[in-house]
Amino acid sequence: MNLKDALRDYSINELGFNVIGFTSADSLKSYVDAWAKTVVIAGIVVWDELFDAVIYRNGRSGLDVYYVYEVILAEKALKLCMHLREIGFKAKHEPYRIPLKVAASKAGVGCYGKNSLIINLAYGSKIRLTSVVTNVEVEPDPPLNEDLCRGCTRCVEACPLNAIHEPYKVDPQRCVNSLLPPPREVSEGVVEASKRLIKRPTRGSAIPCMICQNVCPYNRL
Repeated sequence: MNLKDALRDYSINELGFNVIGFTSADSLKSYVDAWAKTVVIAGIVVWDELFDAVIYRNGRSGLDVYYVYEVILAEKALKLCMHLREIGFKAKHEPYRIPLKVAASKAGVGCYGKNSLIINLAYGSKIRLTSVVTNVEVEPDPPLNEDLCRGCTRCVEACPLNAIHEPYKVDPQRCVNSLLPPPREVSEGVVEASKRLIKRPTRGSAIPCMICQNVCPYNRL
Protein backbone atom coordinates (compact mmCIF):
# COMPACT_ATOMS: atom_id res chain seq x y z
CA MET A 1 0.00 0.00 0.00
CA ASN A 2 1.48 3.37 -1.02
CA LEU A 3 1.45 6.40 1.28
CA LYS A 4 -1.61 7.99 -0.28
CA ASP A 5 -3.67 4.81 -0.01
CA ALA A 6 -2.43 4.31 3.56
CA LEU A 7 -3.53 7.84 4.52
CA ARG A 8 -6.92 7.31 2.91
CA ASP A 9 -7.35 3.97 4.68
CA TYR A 10 -6.34 5.46 8.04
CA SER A 11 -8.66 8.45 7.61
CA ILE A 12 -11.67 6.33 6.75
CA ASN A 13 -11.17 3.15 8.77
CA GLU A 14 -9.41 4.56 11.85
CA LEU A 15 -10.72 8.12 12.12
CA GLY A 16 -14.20 7.63 10.72
CA PHE A 17 -14.19 10.09 7.83
CA ASN A 18 -16.58 9.13 5.04
CA VAL A 19 -14.86 10.91 2.16
CA ILE A 20 -11.23 11.83 1.51
CA GLY A 21 -9.70 13.65 -1.43
CA PHE A 22 -6.22 14.95 -2.23
CA THR A 23 -5.31 17.98 -4.32
CA SER A 24 -2.05 19.80 -4.96
CA ALA A 25 -1.37 22.80 -2.76
CA ASP A 26 -0.22 24.59 -5.92
CA SER A 27 -3.85 24.71 -7.07
CA LEU A 28 -4.70 26.67 -3.90
CA LYS A 29 -1.47 28.59 -3.60
CA SER A 30 -2.96 31.83 -2.27
CA TYR A 31 -4.60 29.96 0.63
CA VAL A 32 -1.70 27.85 1.95
CA ASP A 33 1.72 28.31 3.52
CA ALA A 34 4.82 28.02 1.35
CA TRP A 35 5.78 24.63 2.82
CA ALA A 36 2.49 22.98 1.85
CA LYS A 37 2.48 20.34 -0.90
CA THR A 38 -0.95 18.74 -0.53
CA VAL A 39 -4.39 19.73 0.69
CA VAL A 40 -6.44 16.87 2.11
CA ILE A 41 -10.20 17.38 1.96
CA ALA A 42 -12.07 15.21 4.46
CA GLY A 43 -15.77 14.90 5.14
CA ILE A 44 -18.42 13.23 7.23
CA VAL A 45 -21.99 12.33 6.34
CA VAL A 46 -24.87 14.12 8.03
CA TRP A 47 -26.87 11.01 8.90
CA ASP A 48 -28.89 12.90 11.49
CA GLU A 49 -30.04 16.53 11.35
CA LEU A 50 -28.39 17.19 14.72
CA PHE A 51 -25.00 17.17 12.97
CA ASP A 52 -26.02 20.55 11.57
CA ALA A 53 -27.23 21.96 14.86
CA VAL A 54 -25.91 25.35 15.93
CA ILE A 55 -25.43 25.97 19.66
CA TYR A 56 -24.94 29.53 20.83
CA ARG A 57 -24.86 31.78 23.89
CA ASN A 58 -23.84 35.27 24.88
CA GLY A 59 -20.29 35.11 26.19
CA ARG A 60 -18.01 37.65 27.80
CA SER A 61 -16.60 38.81 24.47
CA GLY A 62 -19.77 38.47 22.42
CA LEU A 63 -21.70 35.60 20.89
CA ASP A 64 -20.20 32.11 21.31
CA VAL A 65 -21.24 29.91 18.38
CA TYR A 66 -20.62 26.20 17.91
CA TYR A 67 -21.59 24.10 14.90
CA VAL A 68 -21.81 20.45 15.97
CA TYR A 69 -20.32 19.08 12.76
CA GLU A 70 -17.34 21.46 13.00
CA VAL A 71 -16.49 20.12 16.45
CA ILE A 72 -16.68 16.52 15.17
CA LEU A 73 -14.61 17.31 12.09
CA ALA A 74 -11.99 19.18 14.12
CA GLU A 75 -11.40 16.23 16.44
CA LYS A 76 -10.86 13.86 13.52
CA ALA A 77 -8.74 16.34 11.53
CA LEU A 78 -6.43 17.01 14.48
CA LYS A 79 -5.91 13.27 14.87
CA LEU A 80 -4.96 13.09 11.19
CA CYS A 81 -2.48 15.93 11.77
CA MET A 82 -0.97 14.05 14.72
CA HIS A 83 -0.66 10.90 12.61
CA LEU A 84 1.11 12.79 9.81
CA ARG A 85 3.53 14.34 12.29
CA GLU A 86 4.24 10.95 13.84
CA ILE A 87 5.32 9.58 10.47
CA GLY A 88 7.60 12.54 9.83
CA PHE A 89 5.57 15.21 8.02
CA LYS A 90 4.23 18.67 8.75
CA ALA A 91 0.45 19.05 9.00
CA LYS A 92 -2.00 21.78 9.93
CA HIS A 93 -5.77 21.78 10.29
CA GLU A 94 -7.19 24.59 8.11
CA PRO A 95 -11.00 24.61 8.45
CA TYR A 96 -11.52 28.27 7.53
CA ARG A 97 -8.59 29.48 5.43
CA ILE A 98 -9.13 26.97 2.62
CA PRO A 99 -12.18 27.51 0.35
CA LEU A 100 -13.58 24.06 1.08
CA LYS A 101 -16.01 23.75 -1.82
CA VAL A 102 -13.41 24.84 -4.34
CA ALA A 103 -10.85 22.44 -2.86
CA ALA A 104 -13.38 19.58 -2.73
CA SER A 105 -14.12 20.07 -6.43
CA LYS A 106 -10.41 19.98 -7.27
CA ALA A 107 -9.86 16.88 -5.09
CA GLY A 108 -12.61 14.86 -6.75
CA VAL A 109 -14.79 14.72 -3.64
CA GLY A 110 -17.76 15.94 -5.68
CA CYS A 111 -19.07 18.66 -7.92
CA TYR A 112 -20.74 21.98 -7.23
CA GLY A 113 -24.51 21.47 -7.12
CA LYS A 114 -27.43 23.70 -7.97
CA ASN A 115 -28.10 24.08 -4.24
CA SER A 116 -24.59 25.61 -4.02
CA LEU A 117 -23.26 22.64 -2.03
CA ILE A 118 -20.79 19.94 -3.01
CA ILE A 119 -22.57 16.83 -4.27
CA ASN A 120 -20.78 13.55 -3.71
CA LEU A 121 -21.68 10.48 -5.80
CA ALA A 122 -22.14 8.25 -2.75
CA TYR A 123 -23.59 10.67 -0.20
CA GLY A 124 -25.11 13.56 -2.13
CA SER A 125 -24.81 17.00 -0.55
CA LYS A 126 -25.19 15.72 3.01
CA ILE A 127 -21.46 15.83 3.64
CA ARG A 128 -19.66 18.40 5.75
CA LEU A 129 -16.05 19.18 4.94
CA THR A 130 -12.79 20.25 6.49
CA SER A 131 -9.18 20.35 5.34
CA VAL A 132 -5.67 19.42 6.43
CA VAL A 133 -2.62 20.96 4.79
CA THR A 134 0.58 18.90 4.72
CA ASN A 135 3.99 18.70 3.08
CA VAL A 136 3.31 15.13 1.98
CA GLU A 137 3.68 14.87 -1.78
CA VAL A 138 1.14 12.47 -3.29
CA GLU A 139 -0.57 12.16 -6.64
CA PRO A 140 -3.62 14.48 -6.63
CA ASP A 141 -7.02 12.89 -7.12
CA PRO A 142 -8.62 13.83 -10.45
CA PRO A 143 -11.51 16.28 -10.25
CA LEU A 144 -14.99 15.01 -10.99
CA ASN A 145 -15.49 16.74 -14.32
CA GLU A 146 -19.21 16.07 -14.45
CA ASP A 147 -22.32 18.03 -13.55
CA LEU A 148 -24.20 15.54 -11.38
CA CYS A 149 -27.29 17.77 -11.34
CA ARG A 150 -27.71 17.66 -15.12
CA GLY A 151 -31.27 18.79 -15.87
CA CYS A 152 -32.61 18.28 -12.34
CA THR A 153 -34.09 21.39 -10.72
CA ARG A 154 -35.76 19.88 -7.65
CA CYS A 155 -33.87 22.04 -5.16
CA VAL A 156 -34.57 25.19 -7.17
CA GLU A 157 -38.30 24.44 -7.28
CA ALA A 158 -38.56 23.29 -3.65
CA CYS A 159 -37.04 26.34 -1.97
CA PRO A 160 -40.02 28.14 -0.37
CA LEU A 161 -38.36 31.55 -0.58
CA ASN A 162 -36.75 31.23 -4.02
CA ALA A 163 -33.35 31.61 -2.40
CA ILE A 164 -31.85 29.56 -5.23
CA HIS A 165 -32.62 32.40 -7.59
CA GLU A 166 -30.83 30.62 -10.43
CA PRO A 167 -29.09 27.23 -10.59
CA TYR A 168 -25.82 27.12 -8.60
CA LYS A 169 -26.46 30.52 -6.99
CA VAL A 170 -28.08 31.08 -3.61
CA ASP A 171 -29.15 34.56 -2.53
CA PRO A 172 -28.17 34.69 1.16
CA GLN A 173 -30.68 37.47 1.77
CA ARG A 174 -33.49 35.09 0.75
CA CYS A 175 -32.21 32.06 2.67
CA VAL A 176 -33.55 31.48 6.18
CA ASN A 177 -30.27 29.89 7.21
CA SER A 178 -28.69 33.34 7.06
CA LEU A 179 -30.50 33.98 10.35
CA LEU A 180 -28.48 31.34 12.15
CA PRO A 181 -25.86 32.87 14.43
CA PRO A 182 -23.95 34.90 13.60
CA PRO A 183 -26.93 36.29 11.62
CA ARG A 184 -26.73 38.17 8.32
CA GLU A 185 -29.06 40.67 6.75
CA VAL A 186 -32.10 39.11 5.06
CA SER A 187 -34.98 40.25 2.86
CA GLU A 188 -38.47 41.02 4.08
CA GLY A 189 -40.48 37.94 4.97
CA VAL A 190 -37.50 35.70 5.70
CA VAL A 191 -37.69 36.20 9.47
CA GLU A 192 -41.35 35.17 9.50
CA ALA A 193 -40.63 32.13 7.31
CA SER A 194 -37.82 31.05 9.60
CA LYS A 195 -40.34 30.34 12.36
CA ARG A 196 -41.57 27.32 10.41
CA LEU A 197 -38.41 26.38 8.52
CA ILE A 198 -35.76 26.50 11.27
CA LYS A 199 -36.11 24.07 14.16
CA ARG A 200 -35.20 25.36 17.61
CA PRO A 201 -34.80 22.41 20.02
CA THR A 202 -33.74 24.70 22.87
CA ARG A 203 -33.46 28.41 23.55
CA GLY A 204 -29.78 28.37 22.55
CA SER A 205 -29.80 26.01 19.59
CA ALA A 206 -31.13 25.78 16.05
CA ILE A 207 -31.27 23.27 13.20
CA PRO A 208 -31.15 24.86 9.74
CA CYS A 209 -33.61 24.42 6.90
CA MET A 210 -32.55 21.48 4.72
CA ILE A 211 -35.31 21.44 2.10
CA CYS A 212 -32.92 21.91 -0.82
CA GLN A 213 -30.92 18.90 0.38
CA ASN A 214 -33.83 16.68 1.33
CA VAL A 215 -35.28 16.80 -2.19
CA CYS A 216 -31.97 16.03 -3.91
CA PRO A 217 -32.09 12.54 -5.48
CA TYR A 218 -28.48 11.91 -4.44
CA ASN A 219 -29.32 12.29 -0.74
CA ARG A 220 -30.37 8.76 0.11
CA LEU A 221 -29.84 9.01 3.88
